[in-house]
Amino acid sequence: MRVNKYLLPLLVGTALLGSVGIAQATGLWEVSGKQAIAPGGLTCSEDVRGWMTLQQIADGFGLGLNDLYRLAGVPQEVPPETALKDLEAQLTDFETSGVREALGVYLGEATAPQPATEVLAAATPTSVAAITPTPEAFATVHAGPTPLPAGEILPAAEIKGRHTLLEISELCNVPLADLLVGLGLPADIDLTVSVKDLAASGVLASLEDLRNVVTELQAH
Repeated sequence: MRVNKYLLPLLVGTALLGSVGIAQATGLWEVSGKQAIAPGGLTCSEDVRGWMTLQQIADGFGLGLNDLYRLAGVPQEVPPETALKDLEAQLTDFETSGVREALGVYLGEATAPQPATEVLAAATPTSVAAITPTPEAFATVHAGPTPLPAGEILPAAEIKGRHTLLEISELCNVPLADLLVGLGLPADIDLTVSVKDLAASGVLASLEDLRNVVTELQAH
């Protein structure tokens, strides 16, 4: 039997395209550059990519999910299948680079940044029992964000991970003692550490919990 010379290439091409379609439908074919991550397959913080999910990162480093959530400052209610790039769109002040930095410290690649200089530590008391900061003292010795215009208060929703508890008390106009009680934190906690670092170390539950506490205090 004679076969049409145009028919055979057409049949082969159709078969190949059909195979690709089946592979894509079953998840066996990927063209996005993403790769499967084997348990323990991540060796350094620079391996972390925005397309990776929380579960993939935890598995890749052999971390428990709770530990990763604390390091990354991610609320516990976020599904582990969520990708980092999606979290950047969902959570205020969340960045993939921040996860890399936290993992770098955890893995011993880098040291945790000092929360304050020696001068600031000497000039600013670090326990609520020792201070009642005035606006003048705060502006003089505290190296924080640009102060708000007179009479304005920072809304709880605009609190960033870089803020410290001392800054939040001042900018959000909430009593420092009440803030610590609401967060369940001891009175002698270092007030010059960023809340992002507090969340990463497990001292603070999450940035969202902090915002909720400040919202309640501002409502009273």
